[in-house]
Amino acid sequence: MKWLKIRVMTSLPRYATLVSEEGFIMTNLEKLTNAKDFMDKLSNGINPVSDEMLTKEALLGNIDLSRCFFFVSDILRQVLENDGFIGRRGRSYTKLPPFALTDEQRNQVAITERPTMIRSFTEGINNLIDINAMRKLKVTAVTNWLVENDLLSEETVDEKKRKIPTKKGEKLGIYSEAREGQYGGYMAILYKEAAQRHIVENLDKIIKLSNGE
Repeated sequence: MKWLKIRVMTSLPRYATLVSEEGFIMTNLEKLTNAKDFMDKLSNGINPVSDEMLTKEALLGNIDLSRCFFFVSDILRQVLENDGFIGRRGRSYTKLPPFALTDEQRNQVAITERPTMIRSFTEGINNLIDINAMRKLKVTAVTNWLVENDLLSEETVDEKKRKIPTKKGEKLGIYSEAREGQYGGYMAILYKEAAQRHIVENLDKIIKLSNGE
């Protein structure tokens, strides 16, 4: 089954936007199944479009594979933003009280001279709490507050949203750096010591914004 085009249909659920070659609408589950089949075949050296043995030339410029990779990448992004959970969290988690730190725990947050990425910094904060007793601090809670306070801004590149430091953020110690990863180049957003400290000092405001207060 080939994916031909994306169509926004306002009268249908948000997830029902991918139209197949035969014309019917694919749900998220069907898209995930299709993407998994693509990735399984690629792992075994098979071209998932033609079912022939994979060649280097077959990978270059193949729009079906490109769309599959973008879809899988977006799923992984959602998992990361959901603190590693896949799908909806159970009721037991949602019933937990929101994230909070005692003064003692706040003083234990590691502020490093070496610039760090926000996910690593947030993970260090969450390591101070009992995750069975309260919800974690989300990375998006921190970055959304930084956007609200003009320290980060949002831009869209290749139909994907990303956050980048503003001039105000750069003065505080937030900056972008080009890096090479396993799957090519990317822009890493790093936080210097002053930026890390600023986040810790404003945790109460970040939590309030995250809780919609």
